[in-house]
Amino acid sequence: MGARLYLFLALVAATALLALASGAPAPADRAAACHAYSQGPLAPDAALASLDWRCDNDDWEDGHAITWLRYDTSAQGEPPRYFIGGTSVFERIGAYALADGNVVAQARFLPGEVDPIPAGAGFSLPLPSGGAAADTWLIAIERPHNVTIASEARLLGSDGKDPSIRRGMVLLALITGMLVMPLLFDAMFYLVLRERFVLLHAGMTVAMIGYLLGSGGVACAFVEIPVNWLARIGPVSYALGVGLAGLFVHAFLEPDALSGRMRRLLKRTAIWSMIVPVFAGLQLPLTQSFDNRLYFIAFLPVIPIYVAAILSAIPRGSRAAWFLAAAWFPVVAASMVRLLRGMGLLPGAGGPDISLFVALGVEVTIVALAIADRFLAVRRERDRAVTKARAFETLAEHDKLTGLFNRRALEDRFGTLRADGFTTLAVLDLDHFKRVNDRYGHAGGDEVLKCAAQAITPPHGDTLAFRMGGEEFVLLLRGSDTFARAENKRRAITTRIAASGLVDTPVTASMGIVEVPHGALADTGFETLYNRADRLLYEAKAAGRDRTMTERLKVFHPRRQTERRAAA
Repeated sequence: MGARLYLFLALVAATALLALASGAPAPADRAAACHAYSQGPLAPDAALASLDWRCDNDDWEDGHAITWLRYDTSAQGEPPRYFIGGTSVFERIGAYALADGNVVAQARFLPGEVDPIPAGAGFSLPLPSGGAAADTWLIAIERPHNVTIASEARLLGSDGKDPSIRRGMVLLALITGMLVMPLLFDAMFYLVLRERFVLLHAGMTVAMIGYLLGSGGVACAFVEIPVNWLARIGPVSYALGVGLAGLFVHAFLEPDALSGRMRRLLKRTAIWSMIVPVFAGLQLPLTQSFDNRLYFIAFLPVIPIYVAAILSAIPRGSRAAWFLAAAWFPVVAASMVRLLRGMGLLPGAGGPDISLFVALGVEVTIVALAIADRFLAVRRERDRAVTKARAFETLAEHDKLTGLFNRRALEDRFGTLRADGFTTLAVLDLDHFKRVNDRYGHAGGDEVLKCAAQAITPPHGDTLAFRMGGEEFVLLLRGSDTFARAENKRRAITTRIAASGLVDTPVTASMGIVEVPHGALADTGFETLYNRADRLLYEAKAAGRDRTMTERLKVFHPRRQTERRAAA
């Protein structure tokens, strides 16, 4: 299946999932809120009368000492019982019930006193009793670090843990499963493919799971986590995941897919996103006035650079870039919406960023497929490299002219061949071969050498033939009648060359052959046996050529101690 088909299927699936995720309606009993800001504490009645209230549900701001929310509940039948806010770090929340401008009930809550909503990306706190007759509710959020705590806030008759939350929990659990499975693939791939990008993808996946557990509120279903810590887990995990994603792209794209400048820019951007947004995501008390803006502004250059890197790799023929484009298209779209909501430029719809969670699940799954595709490609490349190396090794160990093994192959394997029973070594040399070259030229001489090689080429595995160089050959033999078999090979040279018609005079060979059974000599290495056989060859040459000189060494068995005493 081609990369473009993967892209098409991914976009179709992502579009369907995002549409499904974003189609959930907002709660029907959400009250329309007005909001205002103050740089210090105010009495509720003074805040109601003096603050600049904005009732258009946009133009949200962060960095203020106190964010105020106003709800008109006079027209509602059932009085609200709970305040629901988006997950964020804050110092304290005050809830005030007013009737005709007078406070009739009030309560204040610290972060440890609010109840995080599992799979709800928010928290709930009970409104003070005695506010049933209130026509106005004021909520004062002190030192909020994120505008979503207010922009996604609402008053409800319940604590927000309705059946829709359970449905959301099931969806988030499925997405978590989508994120966990690629981790198993990464572990298996890394056992075989020791590539850095596999570890980076695993780290990116772990960070995205952390984001899902934190910002999605999934962790609250299993352990009790204070809302202030829960509010830090998501942003920090997301920033780490974005940085690891950039490093993954840097390592995963083919070496020639990006220019040197783009590679450097991509790596620096990834490191930037792991430092600045992570620092802002910690939401320290000293950074309350600017950390939310810093967090989202720090991401503004990241997304365009990542997208530019992937798009610039596609015209260069990068197969990996197609997978990344398919994986990151829904993530980029959902991240842009999250960025605008986090900066207060888009009103929040309440609840977790389901569309972003779905996009992350799609992204990690497609990238896992991309790693599998790269795994197969790398394995094919390595198989070709091994085949090529073996071919070169074969060429290095074979004589180019005759196709026989060469001296290197004999020396490298001699110990193993001796252990396999090759105890007889014969050295053959064509007689007066210089005359053949002088009369028929080197081309004619080469044909004679090939014909001689064919004559001694063994028909079975008990005889091995090697060309040592020039007109000299070596035979290794094992089994019975090795002398006779070697002699037959020597004579076959003359017969084969005569039958070929290459020359009109006989071409003979001389041979020296030595058999050294195991244990006959303490040192029976190649040089030892070769020198013995070579000496016998020259004795055959001196005796008139076209003959064989042989030597068989006997195994010496020392007598036992008792035998020596008896002999004495």
